[in-house]
Amino acid sequence: MVSRHYTIGQISRLTDVSVRRLRFYADKGILPPSDRTEGGYRLFCDEDIVRIDLIKSLRAAGLGLQAIGDLLSQKLTLRQILALRLQEIEAQLNAQRRVASAIKAALSSADVTNDDLRRIWIMTNLSELERSNAIKHFFEQVIDNSELDPKWGQWMARMSTFQMPDEPTAEQLDAWLELATLLTDPVFVEQMRENGRDAFWPLNADSFKAMQDGILARAAVALADGADPTGALGQSIADDYLRGWALSTGIEADALFYARMRRKYLQHRPVMRRYWTLVGAMGGLSGLSEPSPETVWIEEATGHRLRGRPA
Repeated sequence: MVSRHYTIGQISRLTDVSVRRLRFYADKGILPPSDRTEGGYRLFCDEDIVRIDLIKSLRAAGLGLQAIGDLLSQKLTLRQILALRLQEIEAQLNAQRRVASAIKAALSSADVTNDDLRRIWIMTNLSELERSNAIKHFFEQVIDNSELDPKWGQWMARMSTFQMPDEPTAEQLDAWLELATLLTDPVFVEQMRENGRDAFWPLNADSFKAMQDGILARAAVALADGADPTGALGQSIADDYLRGWALSTGIEADALFYARMRRKYLQHRPVMRRYWTLVGAMGGLSGLSEPSPETVWIEEATGHRLRGRPA
């Protein structure tokens, strides 16, 4: 059976799609005409009516023209197209749930404040990917024009990235607000760069964790016994802790090592503690946002020991 040809006006009436819309589809390449008149006018056939019905159905399902074009040109199957659309819809639903949770939290308080509005703005305008990219970009700035190892920056970015829940708490949103401000602060960029210069990299993670677990266990016993971190026992444990740092990084515990540790504990520690507190709060990790009593004890012992060492 020979397929009939239709002018664009005729096919518009048959498919209930405006001439302007059909021309748009044709210009985008998803509805190429099957033929043209001698005067160059587009002609369409019965198969194009089926194609237009498919385009209408896909548009109703929320698919973009690029995806529809890929389907019709057989770059992607219908299953692949629908799977991508489902992922997109689920991401939109998750985003809407996060916004709803921020609004719900605001309405649960006696008075809606500007802080509540800022939290709602975060959930409305910043996706999980954008938060991740902001942290990644920050560490790229830190590494840029410096002697720092890019792998250290990549590791720090990974350690700093947590997926926030669909219904984050006000504390988690506030942590991101503060962290986002830090990430755009040139002073903090330089502070992180200085911290990076004194970082021990690469670090044998397994060796360091085993050493740290042992030190923290000793610190917990000393704390339970009421030992003063600045006393003889505390200083002895601090010495072992410092030597363990050197051993885990495969370097000698010499004057240069202790100078770096002194800067790490006495200069960088306050800033970095706040940074990791915010990161931990965002991820809901109390271990990062709230250091254990034995951690605080050994840090006080170590800081005191470093202050007492000659520069």
